Amino acid sequence: MAEDAHEAPSGLFGGTVFEEGLFGDSHGEHAVHPITSFEYIQHNTWFGWFVFEWLAEWGISRALVLWITFIGLLCVLGIEIPNLPLFIIEWLAGTAPLWLPIVLILSMWSVWTWYIQGLFISGRDPVVLDIKIPREITKSPRAMEIALVNLFNTSGEGAFLDRIWKGQVRVWYSLEYASFGGEVHMFIWCWKAHRDVVETSLYAQFPEIEIHQVEDYASKFKFDPRSHKAFVTDHVYKKDDAYPLKTYVEFELDKDPKEEFKVDPIAQIFEYLSSLKKGEQVWVQIIFRASGKQDSLFSPKQGDDMWMERVKKAIQGIRKEASLTPGKEDAPESDERKYGFPRPTWSQTEQMRIMERQLSKIPFDVAVRGLYIAENAVYSGPKLNGMRWFWKPINNPGYLNALGPARGHNTFDYPWQDFMGIRDRLLIRRYIDAYRRRCAFYAPWKTSYKVMTNEVLATMFHFPSASVIAPGLERISAKKAEPPSNLPK
Repeated sequence: MAEDAHEAPSGLFGGTVFEEGLFGDSHGEHAVHPITSFEYIQHNTWFGWFVFEWLAEWGISRALVLWITFIGLLCVLGIEIPNLPLFIIEWLAGTAPLWLPIVLILSMWSVWTWYIQGLFISGRDPVVLDIKIPREITKSPRAMEIALVNLFNTSGEGAFLDRIWKGQVRVWYSLEYASFGGEVHMFIWCWKAHRDVVETSLYAQFPEIEIHQVEDYASKFKFDPRSHKAFVTDHVYKKDDAYPLKTYVEFELDKDPKEEFKVDPIAQIFEYLSSLKKGEQVWVQIIFRASGKQDSLFSPKQGDDMWMERVKKAIQGIRKEASLTPGKEDAPESDERKYGFPRPTWSQTEQMRIMERQLSKIPFDVAVRGLYIAENAVYSGPKLNGMRWFWKPINNPGYLNALGPARGHNTFDYPWQDFMGIRDRLLIRRYIDAYRRRCAFYAPWKTSYKVMTNEVLATMFHFPSASVIAPGLERISAKKAEPPSNLPK
């Protein structure tokens, strides 16, 4: 369903070139904003409101509307122009020397990129590591934050020729929660060549845990649409990634309070995972890589630098808003009395403090995915909804950010959106395949991702202390200890 709906702009073309000139109001918010901008048409025109908001409320795809519009216009042309099909063929053939080489080059480049990167990735040997947790974890999530620092690795891509000819890509990892009928597990997926890095990073901070390589549960599972139902979704930021989630620092876990005073947000996550019945499964994965080169193989931009600029710009915007002189909100920028000394509210102060703290952390590109799979007899709407809002304990939609459900099955609200369940089954197959591949940044399943720091990741995935008593979480019964150094040899 469409979010943040607003009233339709006044007039048929509401603020478009026909009413306000080619670039809109030269003094308004959309100054020098060309009419060709997709966002401008979407949010500031009657057509954009009708297609992207009103029709979206009824589950009608904008692609379907655009196709119908295109076919309608083509039919009108067919009436006005005799022998339109022959005219189109002649026109395409006559102009082919101009557009065909460009189309072929771009298509060849796209296919080559998919092929060479896929070939490189297929040569990696992935492993799934099951982490066994002791009864007592005395360290705060800050230890996990430090462990994740060692997983920041941008050297895998190599130079331009390595990316273009060998298909080398940046190494990525997956932190995973999984529950099989209430039996809760914490997994880490990685390439076999990087297993030592993962293990040494975790053992350095948590020497009492046990790490075992296990069979990939996602590859082992066989989904049967005749006996299973599933709900699949992505979890995405609701705001720009300059605004982080609520982290363990806001829960004061960085101060290492006594067990009876700890308020760990992932306690709710483990209780939910433990509440599943036999025949129900929940899989949640946090796929991440070091934030680095992106956007282009020829001239890649530095993703971490771009993220830092977004954060600094957002902080400047908050400071600017906090310094508005009362009664001068609508004054032009040229009015020297519009801004005075900043007087931020409590929430604005918290925003700037938390965002500036994130600038001292390590940035990662992150994509989050979740699946709820159950046998037909035990398929449960409330359990499904628990997976959709899996990250609610660390959401702060008021003045920070929130991870919420998007894409996947979330768009299915009306029966006409999915004829005979075709899209439903197609999405399930795609999401399960993407989950098995732990695929988010490269072909064949690319998805949008945001930047999160190691502090945010450590809040989302850390080992629960003894204060978290979830029945489905299996813990090691005894604490490991080194043998005395004076034993006879």
